[in-house]
Amino acid sequence: MREKWIKTAGGIVGLGMMAGMLFANQLGLDNNSVWGAKRYAIFLFGAFLFAAAAFYRKDNFFGRAIQSRAGQTYLAAALLFAAILPIYVWFVSIGHWTTWRNETSYYDLLAAAFSHGKIALEIEPDPVLLALEEPYEPANRKGIPVLWDATFYKGKYHIYWGPAPALLLALFKPLYAGEIGDKVLTFAFLTGTFAWQTLFLLDLWKRYFFNLHRWTVLLGVAFAGLVCPMPYILVEGRIYEAAIISGQFFLIGGIYWLYAAFHRPSWKPLAAAGLFLALAAASRTTLVPSVAFLGVVVFVWAAQIRDGKAPARIAAFAAPLLAGALAYGWYNHARFDSFFEFGLRYQLTSYNFQKFLGESFSPSYIPPNLYKTLLNALETRKNFPYIFPTRWTGPSWLVEGRPRFYMPLAEGITGILISSPFMIFTAFAGLDKTKTLRWTVASLAGASLTAFLTLQAFFFLAMRYLLDMIPALSTLAVLGFWQALAHSPSRPVRYAAAFCGLILCAYSLFMSLLLSLSGNLELFKLFNPALLKELTVNFNLIFNR
Repeated sequence: MREKWIKTAGGIVGLGMMAGMLFANQLGLDNNSVWGAKRYAIFLFGAFLFAAAAFYRKDNFFGRAIQSRAGQTYLAAALLFAAILPIYVWFVSIGHWTTWRNETSYYDLLAAAFSHGKIALEIEPDPVLLALEEPYEPANRKGIPVLWDATFYKGKYHIYWGPAPALLLALFKPLYAGEIGDKVLTFAFLTGTFAWQTLFLLDLWKRYFFNLHRWTVLLGVAFAGLVCPMPYILVEGRIYEAAIISGQFFLIGGIYWLYAAFHRPSWKPLAAAGLFLALAAASRTTLVPSVAFLGVVVFVWAAQIRDGKAPARIAAFAAPLLAGALAYGWYNHARFDSFFEFGLRYQLTSYNFQKFLGESFSPSYIPPNLYKTLLNALETRKNFPYIFPTRWTGPSWLVEGRPRFYMPLAEGITGILISSPFMIFTAFAGLDKTKTLRWTVASLAGASLTAFLTLQAFFFLAMRYLLDMIPALSTLAVLGFWQALAHSPSRPVRYAAAFCGLILCAYSLFMSLLLSLSGNLELFKLFNPALLKELTVNFNLIFNR
């Protein structure tokens, strides 16, 4: 009888929420005829309640899933995932919810060219630019309109960012003729990356840490979805951010398929992993070292399974990677007459890469970059949003004597250990000696470490670049937190580890959300000053008393 009343009440509430949103204007609940994110969220939640009430039975699949511990945890994680998406929408829309301002649409331009059977962008350069003998020198282009940061070669515009997102976008061009901005792609790939991480964490918990309470799973999902710079990159959401997060979408997806293969060796997940990793490298070429490392992991793993199927497994994994490498090489040659030229030297930007390309990567950049990546401190202010990323807080001797192309004051960045101290739990990720889990840990650790080391040798650091390693690293940190709990020698130690994890995670998420706003404060001032003023007044009233 109680179950019947709960189902009835759930159905009525769900139907009421749906009807309320459908007729919100008539009922005076919403004066805006255009549906906003809140209205959609309430309607969808009402639809979920109504469907749950309508289809729930104790003895059917839905009922058994809801009654099981795993099913309840999966449902809670799904609801948390859904709750985080409006946060993404808020940042990507700069608080406007339904209006997304796109600054660039470079991938749309490339997708349009691909859909028309062309390689170069279908934008004609200015005739004055075409007449220049040295177009790559910024002083020579003064006053000439150019496609900023694009690549210019033999009178044609190209882009040096990886083409994989544009290839996928080209599939939709026949269905949608409008412009799809890079901010839309940034949001889509970020959401997809978060989805891979959520699936990854749920599977890891169910397989290895099922005895841990579900709050540890929800903490992990929240950390993976909101750790800096996940929401940070949404505010600008340009081609730069879209290229980085698309690479992460395919990289984490590839590691997830490797994880599936480690537990059930088969050519299908290995082929899927190879395809995803090929697309990762074709989205973000700086991920090539990470992909290469994962290739070594697969080779060693396949070789140690002595059942005679190692060559077939390696071939299934390597075939998409080889095809992707050959296709990328052909694409480069068709554009720049070289298989190994990606177009960076022909970029139209603030400096002449023809002169400085040899200095874009250097071991001498590693010491100051290590400081910036790990320890660069925050700037604190008395007024909201209180904390801000800084360009440099380290000792001057760390940046002295570097090649002149190095840019220590490039952009504001907050060190990972300063903004996300929950990451220290990565140190515990290798506690479990289970062989299949150790392969997964090696894959995540190697992918994040190679991306980290590549970043340290680059002449320019920005907050968005941290995303080259953060998804794998945050997944590893959650895994390490679970390892610390599962392998605690006593109950007091376990309670201490749990308390530390809660505090560090809460601090990390708080810092991430504030930095996502303060690091993009000028955009909020420019495009939503009313919201920023309201936030500033309300927070200052609370905290500045």
